[in-house]
Amino acid sequence: MLWGLKKKSILALFSLIFLAGALHSQVSWAISEADLYIWTALAIIICASFIGLAYMAARLFELSILEAWVKIEINELFASAVIAAFCIGLIASVNGAAQFLVGDNTADVTQSAQAFLANTLYADGRALYSKLGDAYFNLAKVTSYTYTAGISASLVSMSISQSPASGMSPLLSALGQAMDNTAQFMMLAAAQFSFLQFFASAATIMLPVGIFLRSFSLTRKIGGTLLAAVIASSVIYPASFFVAGEVYRAYRPSMVAKSGSISVAAAGDPPLANVVCNPFMQRFVQGPVPFLGGEMGWSFVICTPICIIPGIGQAACKTCYDIIQIMFYIVKSTFPIAMGAILAASLSGLGTDELMSGYYAPLLRQGLPAVTEYSVLSVVVFLIPLIIAISMLRNLAITFGGEPQLYGLSKLV
Repeated sequence: MLWGLKKKSILALFSLIFLAGALHSQVSWAISEADLYIWTALAIIICASFIGLAYMAARLFELSILEAWVKIEINELFASAVIAAFCIGLIASVNGAAQFLVGDNTADVTQSAQAFLANTLYADGRALYSKLGDAYFNLAKVTSYTYTAGISASLVSMSISQSPASGMSPLLSALGQAMDNTAQFMMLAAAQFSFLQFFASAATIMLPVGIFLRSFSLTRKIGGTLLAAVIASSVIYPASFFVAGEVYRAYRPSMVAKSGSISVAAAGDPPLANVVCNPFMQRFVQGPVPFLGGEMGWSFVICTPICIIPGIGQAACKTCYDIIQIMFYIVKSTFPIAMGAILAASLSGLGTDELMSGYYAPLLRQGLPAVTEYSVLSVVVFLIPLIIAISMLRNLAITFGGEPQLYGLSKLV
């Protein structure tokens, strides 16, 4: 029995030592740092120590039941050592394959998957969102443009108020929803990036713990399930992004071309905006005393000092008031007429053809389809690694002696 234990232990430790070189060369990988090899080997040694103590106690106190238990646990210890060697070998192999595929000897499978998410998926979403943001600003400026022009003559006044691009408002709503969808899938890519880092960091601790738990009958099923979860989440899941990345890159040129061609007409300022928004014009209309209004306020400020001058009398006050009233009447009558002529000329740039070619067509043919393609590709990139990881989790749990039925997750596949 002891000779069999020695042979099995030597074989398991030789497997770990043989893989140490490949593992040590991948020190940049969070899951394959040198301490992972040390802690995994230490977990096997601790398990062997427990079994050895139990064997000595069984021989010392002549406990046949305990000795029978030791014989069973020795076989499971050997199986756990083989599983540990398999896990470390799988980590080193996947890491080496990732370095070969990306052409970077310092990258690992987790970093490669994160680079794809950050530099490709998230970056494409950010570029698309920026294009949509510029289009939304210009479209909102055009659709909210409203003008009023009129003619005032004594007691008779006529005016007209129009919003030439108000019919484009539904497109503005659709564009806002497209921006929200793009932002949500960018957040999904960022969440996947964070989960990859979490899985890689947790594996350094949980892999030796799983090996330790797998070595004893009382916790064998828990340990096997934990080992399967560690390998599926920190090795299989990031490696699956290579498959998802190939699918994404196959359809990416079409989406990027549509995203790059989103270009709506730049919405300029309304006519005479510098005049209407001029502070002096606002002060003239409001008057020096805002609560009195423009006409009455200017009359109060200008005419009151004239009226209190001795010898001038009521005639001078009335003349002052009439002059101010005439000035306001001229401005109120002539400015809308001039404004109406200028606005009529500017309408040539907001006709149906201009709105269709400048705003509707670019967004309908490039903008919204680009958002649809990005959304579908983001879902594909999310589902492919998830399905592969869950499938392998179930298979690995069966292989390692764990529980494959994890809250019904296996039913998804």
